[in-house]
Amino acid sequence: MATLHDVAKRAGVSTATVSKVLSNTPYFTDTTRDKVMAAVEELGYTPNLAARALSSGKSHIIAVVFPYVFEAIFEDPLVLRILEGIESESRERGYNLLLSTPRLTKDNADPHYQQLIASGYVDGVIALDNLPSISALEPAHKRKIPAVAIGYHETDYCVRSDDFSGGQQLLQHLVAFGHRDIGIIAVPEETHFSITHRLRGVRAAADEARIDYDAMPRADGDFGIASGDKATKTLLTEHPELTALLCLNDRMAMGAIQQIRNMGLDVPGDISVVGYDDIPAAAIVAPPLTTINQQAPELGRAAAKMLFDILDGHKPERVEMPTHLIVRESAAAPR
Repeated sequence: MATLHDVAKRAGVSTATVSKVLSNTPYFTDTTRDKVMAAVEELGYTPNLAARALSSGKSHIIAVVFPYVFEAIFEDPLVLRILEGIESESRERGYNLLLSTPRLTKDNADPHYQQLIASGYVDGVIALDNLPSISALEPAHKRKIPAVAIGYHETDYCVRSDDFSGGQQLLQHLVAFGHRDIGIIAVPEETHFSITHRLRGVRAAADEARIDYDAMPRADGDFGIASGDKATKTLLTEHPELTALLCLNDRMAMGAIQQIRNMGLDVPGDISVVGYDDIPAAAIVAPPLTTINQQAPELGRAAAKMLFDILDGHKPERVEMPTHLIVRESAAAPR
């Protein structure tokens, strides 16, 4: 089995240079880096990560934390797109990811998750941190581990979407078509910070249009398709005057379209539907869904870049990503 010394000898450099090149340390010329990587490939050398961690004090492992909210978190396409961005940036920096999906409550930070953070096994933490009850980064902060939040908890280092603008744009779009009788499908605000901000944007747009926000019919789901279906049936049964449904994620919007069809109605002919997140399915559902794109892969990449800046000794500023209205075919003027 090839050793670090074998690689150094083949490449004509020191063992320290080999180690630093394999750790993605900058400041080496492309020529030196290419010689080292060619020797690694020729000899079939595999770095001993445990030994590297002991010698450098770094594991080159990042914990990516996606707390459970309602269901298995990786059923959410938005989460997968955020993870895609984190993974892409981390791979370029020579880091591996360790995924954690703790069940966090106000009185319990999940002992297994706390054990992971306390183990010294990770160099940093990136967390989808949108639970009002507890910050997913609290255990990392206590251990002085560099950490970045994707969300709304008050922390020095965070990346978030402009959810206020997203909610505002959705209602403005429906109002521009002439809709006044609009129902809202959300989730309980105490479960998710971003929903609170989206609803604040909806309220601002309602105020602009002189629509009584507090009188707008609302039903809550759990982000899933089935819950959007159920919420739609409730809203349209109790409020047959509605001409549009504003859904605060795409999967609930897809459930809404499903239920509207089951009731013998047409989208957007009878009821307009808009969603939020611009997941891949939003473009291919029938009719294609008008929604809000919050740049999920870019959110993940920005969070990873921020964490690496911290690990490099910098103090990056917070990032707020703009949201964009994606106009498709699920909304039209009321009949």
